This record gives sequence, structure tokens and C-alpha cells, in this order.
Amino acid sequence: MANKDTVISVEDLKTYFRSDNGLVKAVDGATFDIKRGESVGIVGESGCGKSVTSMSIMQLIRRPRGDIEGGKIMFTRQNGKTVDIAKLNPNGSEMRTIRGNEIAMIFQEPMTSLNPVYTVGAQIMEAVMLHQKLTKKQARERAIEMLSKVGIPAPKQRVDEYPHQFSGGMRQRAMIAMALSCDPEFLIADEPTTALDVTIEAQILRLMKDIQQDFGVSIMIITHDLGVIAEMAERVNVMYTGKVVEHAVTDDIFHNPKHPYTQGLLHSIPTIGRKQRLTPIKGTVPNLLTLPANVCYFAPRCPHAMDICTKQEPPLYELETGHTCKCWLYKGSKEVSA
Repeated sequence: MANKDTVISVEDLKTYFRSDNGLVKAVDGATFDIKRGESVGIVGESGCGKSVTSMSIMQLIRRPRGDIEGGKIMFTRQNGKTVDIAKLNPNGSEMRTIRGNEIAMIFQEPMTSLNPVYTVGAQIMEAVMLHQKLTKKQARERAIEMLSKVGIPAPKQRVDEYPHQFSGGMRQRAMIAMALSCDPEFLIADEPTTALDVTIEAQILRLMKDIQQDFGVSIMIITHDLGVIAEMAERVNVMYTGKVVEHAVTDDIFHNPKHPYTQGLLHSIPTIGRKQRLTPIKGTVPNLLTLPANVCYFAPRCPHAMDICTKQEPPLYELETGHTCKCWLYKGSKEVSA
């Protein structure tokens, strides 16, 4: 991976929301990068900041309640120019050119993401005509081509059908077709298989792997399903309370997890033939409104919690090349900047 260019570099990202009850630090210092042609997973429980991270990259944070308060999102564009997305005007021309064109997103629930009053083809054509400057006829041909590429049968007929006429798996395929219609450099897949049964999930994952090979697109996969990560990701970032607490290549995450939270996630996975009882992580993700300052937020749920965990936030340690962990268990290891 070292010889690949970085397409996205997120540095100390902080995205906060103001509520009537106080400040919610949904993403609070997340740092990671994704290289060209690479698949990287973002995992964690609900409420850990995964989707807010993706919405920050797309500049879709609802203002004025929410805003990117700090950090950088460095994106290398198709023309070779590197821009800090965090500093762009969300409604400005440069961000509108990037969003949906150079960076695309597959949202969690395709039925609510697709507009029910427009045909699927019309929704794909809209993006193509806007960004690629094609005629309506050319855009229709492109829509049919993309529906065919994602495995939707009879695409010339389906292009004129509405979302409710598609099954759940076909709607997800249509979302992928829409996301890829403008040949993006970077694709965000936010829980792409959550609402699908296991058979369709396997088909969608296979499709995404084929698409990555065919299009050379970089993919960020957001999920709580470690099975999806094992299938798709080359590297993994584990998030908890808005921070990346462990990063490593996928094999290390599964076979040599270091952070107690990562270990807990793996112990919670049901597998065929498993003889031991599942060991769920006790408690829940803490309320982001009432987080104490400068402590380890996982300490109340951690079986290895020490006195220092409730008094000081741990630094990020590099345990092996490319394997970092934010935990006091590894005090004395090499510290690296987050």
C-alpha cells in the first residue's frame, strides 16, 4: 500500500452539534487516511461517529446546529489538486463539483434515499447531466449502462420504473449505479447491506468488490458488521465516541486485536459451530452530552480498566508498523501523533 497515493486524509477532524441540552462532540479528533484504489473500513457501535464522519467528508452537516469545528479533510482531486474539504463552502461551486461527482456516497437506506416520485433512471440521469454535461439522450444511455453494470436485469425497461417497483437488493444496486455514474475517485458506503438479507448482502459485497477492480475507486465502508469488514476492507479504523481507538490491517484486527473495545466487538460475533457463550460488551455507548474531559471514555465498560483510565486520556501508541492503539495497557510503547 505504501506506493499508492493518498486520496483522502482526515486529520484531527472535529464535528460538533449544538442542542438545547448542550454541545455534542459527535466526531472529536478522528484521524485516518485512504489510499487510491484501497478499501478501508470504519467500524463501531451506533453513536460512535461513523456516519457523521462520512457526512463531514461530503459537507452534508446540517448547519447552524452542526459544524466542522476543527481538523482537515484533504482530498486529492481528479486534476491532481489537493483541497481541504473542511474549509470549502458547503454550497459553493467547488464543493458542488466534488460532491456526487468526484466523491459519491451510498446511503444506509435506499428506499428513503431514492425519491419515490421520480423514476430510477431519471435520478441517475440528473447527476450525470449536472456533472458530466451530457444531453438527455446521452444521460439515459449512461443510466441504462450503469444499471446493466450493477446487475439489474432488463435495464432498458427498469430505467423507467419507480423505486417502489424495485426489491430491496435492486434498490441498493440502483444506488450504487447512481453513485458510480460520474466515475468518482472516492466512494463512501454507509452501512450498504444493513437492510438486506444475507443472500442479497453477499451479492452486493461481491458487486462492490468487482466495481472496485473495474473502476479503481477508493472505498470507505462504514459498518457495525465485522463480517462485511472481513470481506471488503484492507485496513480498519475502529471508532469509539468520535475517536479512532485502533487502526491496523484487517488480518491484524481479527487475529491480533489490541484495544479492549475491538476485542469486545469480536467476542460479540455469533459464528457457526461456536461452543463458547457470546460475551457482549457490558453497558452502552456513553451520552455524548455528558462526557467528562480528558479520560478514557471506554473505561466504564472495560474489563481491563485501571485507575489512570479515569484520570487521563490515553495517547495513541504504535505497537507494530501500521498498528496503532489508543489504550493505557500499552503505556511505554512508542507514542505517535493522532
